[in-house]
Amino acid sequence: MKHLLLTANLLLLATSVYSQSSKTKTQLDEIQGLYEIDNTGNLSYVAVIEDINLTKEEIYNRALSYFIHTYNDANSVIQDKNEENGTIIGKGIFPNVHTGSGLVTRSFSVIHILRIDVKDNRARVIITLTNYDVKSYDLDGNMYPSNYPISGSYPFNPKGGEKNFHGQAFVKAHLKADETFLALENALRNGVVSGDLKSDDW
Repeated sequence: MKHLLLTANLLLLATSVYSQSSKTKTQLDEIQGLYEIDNTGNLSYVAVIEDINLTKEEIYNRALSYFIHTYNDANSVIQDKNEENGTIIGKGIFPNVHTGSGLVTRSFSVIHILRIDVKDNRARVIITLTNYDVKSYDLDGNMYPSNYPISGSYPFNPKGGEKNFHGQAFVKAHLKADETFLALENALRNGVVSGDLKSDDW
């Protein structure tokens, strides 16, 4: 009897890991169309921030300050910057956006590229999600790392396995991209460091 219950529980666990729950499907449906798949197969979000009421140089300096304060580890670095063109490109990681448990436990981080283009009074922001950086743990606690394109996994590959794992990882990656837009807009409009701290009277 115990053997039958254990087998039933393992089957239920496997089904929940490899199939898609109604919650995951609903969440994926809600964000459908809020991103684009670019010509390299990566997932991109684009936003234009208007009416910043600053010069191109001032916006550029605030954008650079945002990168310096936000991307401060070895996995997150500025790849390119051009003040004359008003462009900054950084490659970063959203750490541990989702952890799912089943027959294995997987922890998903998301590698992304953040590009900011600035002009007087406005900025364009492009966030591109490229890869999952995954740490998988078996029942004995052994860890197995992997790294693979997001576009090759579910829901972008309908035949992709572990639908709940990948569906939830993408939903949470989407939320991190949205948070980044909000944080960056705030930084461009108001500065990363408050005006009182940057006062010349020191």
